[in-house]
Amino acid sequence: MAKLDYLETTGKQIIVWIDDPVSSLDCNHIFFVFSLIENLIAKPMKVLGVNSKFSQLFISTHNLDFLKYLKTISVTKKQHAHFIIERIQDISCIKIMPSYLRDYVTEFNYLFNQIYLCASQTCPSDNPERYYNFGNNARKFLEAYLFFKYPYKEDEGFGLKERILMFFDNDLLSQIVTFRISNELSHLEENFDRCIKPIDISELQKVAYLILSKIKEKDPEQYNALIHSINGSDIITLTTV
Repeated sequence: MAKLDYLETTGKQIIVWIDDPVSSLDCNHIFFVFSLIENLIAKPMKVLGVNSKFSQLFISTHNLDFLKYLKTISVTKKQHAHFIIERIQDISCIKIMPSYLRDYVTEFNYLFNQIYLCASQTCPSDNPERYYNFGNNARKFLEAYLFFKYPYKEDEGFGLKERILMFFDNDLLSQIVTFRISNELSHLEENFDRCIKPIDISELQKVAYLILSKIKEKDPEQYNALIHSINGSDIITLTTV
């Protein structure tokens, strides 16, 4: 970064390559390195456009925390692209970064999107894996979401089941969701017969829609923010009696 102001580079449209600048640094130093790149390189590029200090900027990393920060860097979508280097035995290739790494800042957003896609899918037969993974995805999402909403201690007898019952106001539907997510849909150890039966996609869509409906009803700001984070549209219609 210091060389960008050298006489031999000033005024030239050079190519900058930053190769994994964080290595095994701790989280504080990782954010500090990102801040340097953001303030000394990325922001001037955004302000000056084609007259920036370089023509292209490449940043490589194997650190997922650093990648998370890089996805917030001050460039427009048209100005940047994401790639991943994959190695199979002795052959490496460069590919477009998969969506789960490219489009989501956190796993929390990804899990919400999987529930959203399950609830809004119009042709379920096109993506059966979305429904076979629904139990685990929904369980992980609700574990994170409801823990921060109801941060009671586990040793007080307050686990996922109790959080779901509280969130769904202890109604009959909440009991169905609790059973499907925390037992039958995400475990086979005590429900082995389920693996020899096809899943009921229509039922899973109802459960996914129910989860989204409750989030919108009880946390409308959170719901709208989550929808915005996945570039989705509101598919929930709430009715009052």
